[in-house]
Amino acid sequence: MEKKPIAIACRLDSERAIKVAKRIFEFLIQKGEVVYLETRIAPKIFAHNGMDLAEMTTENIEFIVIIGGDGSILRVANGLSQKNPPPILGVNVGSIGFLDESNERTVFKDLIKASSGEYDCEVCSKITPYIVKNSEEVKLNSALNEVLIVSSKSSKVLQVSIKINGAFLNRSYLDGVIISTSVGSTAYNLSAGGAIVNPNLEIMQITPLNSFAGSGLKPIIVPIDSEIEIQLLRPRLNAKIVIDGQRTIKEIPPNTKIRIRKSKSQTKFIRFSRSYYSRLRKKIIGTLRVPIDDSPEE
Repeated sequence: MEKKPIAIACRLDSERAIKVAKRIFEFLIQKGEVVYLETRIAPKIFAHNGMDLAEMTTENIEFIVIIGGDGSILRVANGLSQKNPPPILGVNVGSIGFLDESNERTVFKDLIKASSGEYDCEVCSKITPYIVKNSEEVKLNSALNEVLIVSSKSSKVLQVSIKINGAFLNRSYLDGVIISTSVGSTAYNLSAGGAIVNPNLEIMQITPLNSFAGSGLKPIIVPIDSEIEIQLLRPRLNAKIVIDGQRTIKEIPPNTKIRIRKSKSQTKFIRFSRSYYSRLRKKIIGTLRVPIDDSPEE
């Protein structure tokens, strides 16, 4: 069986990322691999081997190497074919890079393992928001991390009604609402006070942003096959929807309903034997360095 090509994508605003991409390209070519480059970086490395992200699927690409950080992964994941995208091997050259599995120090060893199929495939569900207009749903782009609904004016709070599977949950004054996946639980959701959720769990999390003290709305986790409906109630105040921090839909008028459901598309990550919890401890939680025999004063 003929081996499929490997693809490379990276952030364009980082010379460091581009240099790493060149080294990876040369390494894979020397190993006898066929390599395609994301169209926008191909001219900087090897112009003749360009391919659009939307054309990349598991049928024609073995896996895609993404050099950058979490933002690069979100951009590429949303640009890939949504029907059957290839697995992602993230290479961190940024700051945290929580979604990345590799880095500059381990990347060549990791590439050998990945090209030999020596990895686990972490399959992560996505969510899709819909804007309801005249009883008809307008589908927006799917989100790997989160769908953010926020006031269009930073000094004005929204009033929203939230339903889950048609059942009324809450009406609140707040700056906005985050609907996150388990993958996105460690992103904006975490900064807003939401819970960290293992990516193997199929959930959506509703996390309010600066809700009014008397509203009673707290972060809540629901099964991913739920339908979350958020209606904008405050007159003369528009909202905007931000998907994975990548795409923004502005000027959503009052009385609009926004529904979020599980997407038909998924994102697949290449993972090696490193534990999710060790990655969580290293990149998100940290460890307090205190003596083990630190006892309280008697």
